[in-house]
Amino acid sequence: MKAENIVLETVRELWPVPAPRGMNSREVVRRSIEFADPPRIPYQFQYNPPATDIVVIGPIDLAATSRKALVGSTYVDQWGVTWEVTGRWWDHAVKHPLADLKNVESYRIPDVVTPVAKMKWATGLGWRAGKYVMGIDPVMMFETMRSLMGFESLMMAPYDQPDGLKSLLARLTELTIDCIKTYASMGTVNALFHYEDWGLQTSLQMKIDTFREHYKPFYKRIIDTCHDSGMHFIWHSCGYIVDMFPDMIDLKVDVLQLDQPRLMGHRKLIDLLGGKLCMWNCVDIQWSTMEGRTEDELRQEVAEMTHVYDVKGHRGGFVARHYPQPWDINLSKARQRLIYDAYMQNGCRAL
Repeated sequence: MKAENIVLETVRELWPVPAPRGMNSREVVRRSIEFADPPRIPYQFQYNPPATDIVVIGPIDLAATSRKALVGSTYVDQWGVTWEVTGRWWDHAVKHPLADLKNVESYRIPDVVTPVAKMKWATGLGWRAGKYVMGIDPVMMFETMRSLMGFESLMMAPYDQPDGLKSLLARLTELTIDCIKTYASMGTVNALFHYEDWGLQTSLQMKIDTFREHYKPFYKRIIDTCHDSGMHFIWHSCGYIVDMFPDMIDLKVDVLQLDQPRLMGHRKLIDLLGGKLCMWNCVDIQWSTMEGRTEDELRQEVAEMTHVYDVKGHRGGFVARHYPQPWDINLSKARQRLIYDAYMQNGCRAL
């Protein structure tokens, strides 16, 4: 199954945004990530208005998405996973080719490196526009393992299929490293954007000791490869993942991207991560869309968030954004604009 290219949501993402004389968006973002005294808070707003220091570029499996016809219908992706169409951004995996890992060595991993290589022209557009360019990780190791195996099998694998789990992790790690090296060879990619969900609403999906024993050594190889290639490593996760913070710091993760920062609390985040790891947060997607949430509450939330993170006090360490699929959380255009204006009034506007 052939994976084709998808690039920018809109060409307007390439439009310049205000930055001090002699400095472009890429430099503003770099300074924030590396705690090097950025002149303002960098941001990524893809919608209403599209105004961003960052462009995110990468391949997806268009051959699979083109078959997303009706809600309830199914399709098979390039990994051999059968999905049921939900009508939302994420579909539901219903058949898992590696529920039993005894077949892991004979399983055919798809070619996701060639589509990454085809991204060179698109990353070049972002680079020439002065943007900070993130290359999407097409492997998404933990997410892919969950769809390949099914949630229950994945959670049980450290106990009943540890050798198969190690084999699958090793193969997907090598594939991820090949993608990193391909992005790095372009000379126009600043970071790998690796997105997975490790948390539930109140805890990790597994014991932290399980992560450390079975997963952490492989993530170390991936993150070390990013750094050796001159790229930042950006890790998305939803859920309550506080127990992972010491390991993320130890692994030298550069940026943690959170869509649910209120789940852990802004004060706890800055107490545990401030000055150590840059945060790239939107206004909490669950809290912000609760029934009855007022416009003043949204404004106050942005002001509190930027005050707590105290970007200048830490000489950086925070990036603002909108949730990239606002239609999925029913975030209206008016509220997108309201949040944008609030961020501009609280540290994102160029001085």
